[in-house]
Amino acid sequence: MKNRHLILTSIAFLILGARPAAAQAYPPISARQFTGGSVKIVVTGSFSVNADVPINTQASIGAGDMTWLQFGVSGSSAPEALITYGDNKETGVTVGSGKQVATGGMMPGEKPTCSGKVEVTATLISGHYVCKGLTSHNSLGGTLGKVDVEVTFTAKS
Repeated sequence: MKNRHLILTSIAFLILGARPAAAQAYPPISARQFTGGSVKIVVTGSFSVNADVPINTQASIGAGDMTWLQFGVSGSSAPEALITYGDNKETGVTVGSGKQVATGGMMPGEKPTCSGKVEVTATLISGHYVCKGLTSHNSLGGTLGKVDVEVTFTAKS
């Protein structure tokens, strides 16, 4: 019986330890300003985007308890993305192009709409997220349909 408990505990540890959303979705990020970086955005479905977009250093900030990584200009006609990390361990992924936008993410206690990972060092944040079946909207709040989103990004500090 003791060996069975040990085996079950080991299996649970292996399964839980391999969950990237819980282990890698929300990193501790120190307060910092960003000096460079970019995102590759690929959106397919009710609207399409395939673009490389530079980081907006003026609109991106790491406050220690919250981090906003803005690529491009929010609400502009050009493709843009916003990656956020909150003190509640929530990760947000928003992409847009003109009047079309889709938002997904990962929040503790809720089913994630995105998966992926991020790596954080003292001078670089880099990550990759995939969000499947997100509802897309237009700027007036109307639903457009479903999209799949993939973002790969770097943010240098």
